Amino acid sequence: MNPSGSRADNVLTPGARERLHYEAVYDQAAAPGPPVVGGWSQRELCAFDLLGITSGMRILELGCGAGQHAVALAQRGGEVVAIDVALNGLRRARALAETAHEAGRVWPAAMDGHALGCATASVDRVFGAQVLHHVDCAVVGSEVGRILKAGGRAVFIENSDRNPLLMWARRHLIGRLGVQRYGSDDEAPLGDAEIEAFCRASGMTVHVHMPQLCLTVLLARHWLRQAWAMRFFLFVDRVLERLAPPLRRWSFLQVLEFKNGVG
Repeated sequence: MNPSGSRADNVLTPGARERLHYEAVYDQAAAPGPPVVGGWSQRELCAFDLLGITSGMRILELGCGAGQHAVALAQRGGEVVAIDVALNGLRRARALAETAHEAGRVWPAAMDGHALGCATASVDRVFGAQVLHHVDCAVVGSEVGRILKAGGRAVFIENSDRNPLLMWARRHLIGRLGVQRYGSDDEAPLGDAEIEAFCRASGMTVHVHMPQLCLTVLLARHWLRQAWAMRFFLFVDRVLERLAPPLRRWSFLQVLEFKNGVG
């Protein structure tokens, strides 16, 4: 995105602004190393389990970014078409697949989730991490429902707008008082109405999983930004979910499992 905030930048569509924003993010960020076995969060492990990958299964990853999840899915036996609109991210994904010796099972491709270049009923699974809140869920849901085979499923790791305190902090604190903003100006946490729109358009049902409380750890991510703070607040969240399991509903992160009910 043009840092000057010029008028020319303002006439771009939200999708174009998002693409430019993430092209810059991947251009400036340090190159990721190979995925570390055992280094995944509980949310990621939950998502991988829900996908139920078997050898040779064809998987489409929406918004693959730098490719860490695509490589992990390939290591579990999948044949992964990893798509993104940011070319800098796709270059990193291709390099990471080569480093991890999975280039023969990971195919990065420039593609927009609103118009998937996949044949109808050609994909066994769809996966995405932090992607649905960037898109029109009705349009993407229709495309996902179209390309999935009978009995297929889609699993997404997503953020959530259910916690009113976190949404207040997003409106009034993010970008101020040393609180770091991540992501583009056009994105916002995913709401239940968007999840319902995805279900209607795809013809699928959804089950919401909350495998891990993500609440106080946001203080470390957005404000303190220190390794010790991340470890401390991860511990605090684990204690809170043991003492008060209903707090999981207010977690900022969730896993969404969509099924088409066939097979």
